Amino acid sequence: MTDKRASGQQAFSGSQLFHPDLLALPADGSPAYLKAYRCTACGQLDFPRPTVCTACWGEMFEVVPLSRRGTLYSFSEIHVGQAGMQTPYLIGYVDLPEHLRVFAQLQGAPADFACDDVVELAVGPIRTGSDGMPLISYLFRKATPHVFSA
Repeated sequence: MTDKRASGQQAFSGSQLFHPDLLALPADGSPAYLKAYRCTACGQLDFPRPTVCTACWGEMFEVVPLSRRGTLYSFSEIHVGQAGMQTPYLIGYVDLPEHLRVFAQLQGAPADFACDDVVELAVGPIRTGSDGMPLISYLFRKATPHVFSA
C-alpha cells in the first residue's frame, strides 16, 4: 500500500472501498474528498446522505465536496473492536468549515492528538473484511503545516 500524501490519492491493490457514497477518490489524481449532500429543494447540507432531507423532506440531492481540513472536537481510544479491527484504535468527531461534524477513525497515536487540533483527511485501511482484504475509507490525521515559498 502506498500513501501519496501530496495529492491525497491512494493506491490500494486488492482492497475494497468501504461506503463509496461517503468518499470520492477522483480518477484524475486530484485529492480525495468526503461527499456531502445538498438538498436541491432547500439547500440543507448533510453528511452522510440522508434518505430524505432533514429540513424539508426533499428527495433530490447534489454532491458537494467537503473541506479536507477540520478541527478535532473530541476523541477516544477504543480497546475492544469488532472482528477485523486492530485494537486499540482512535475515533473522533471533526468539525468542518461547512458546519458539519463528522465521525471518523483517527490515524496516529493518542499522544498525537488534543481537542481543537487541526486535522486533515486521509485515506487508508479501517479494518479487514470477511475475505481478509483491507477495507479502505476515510480517516483523519494531524494536519501537516502548510509550507509557503516566497
